[in-house]
Amino acid sequence: MTFDRDNVVATVKDIVITEARAAVEPSAVPDDEPLAGPLLNVSSMALLGILTRIEDEFGSAVPDDLFAGRSLKTVRDLVELVSLPAEEAPK
Repeated sequence: MTFDRDNVVATVKDIVITEARAAVEPSAVPDDEPLAGPLLNVSSMALLGILTRIEDEFGSAVPDDLFAGRSLKTVRDLVELVSLPAEEAPK
């Protein structure tokens, strides 16, 4: 399943902001914003919440082995996780 990238970006930013409890507008969050940076300050527990909400929102599970060799450091990394090509996407 493929998603419109603009919708994915907007949805991921909304999820990140909500789970991080950040008081910012999605438009103020650049795609390359560090998750653990001063703007979002995402904790490890918040990251788990973000991943769970992404799974729920986009209707697919993110298997643990998908994280092997992958780093989730920015908003863009989360967007790319959702936007993986079908052969790499979680089933």
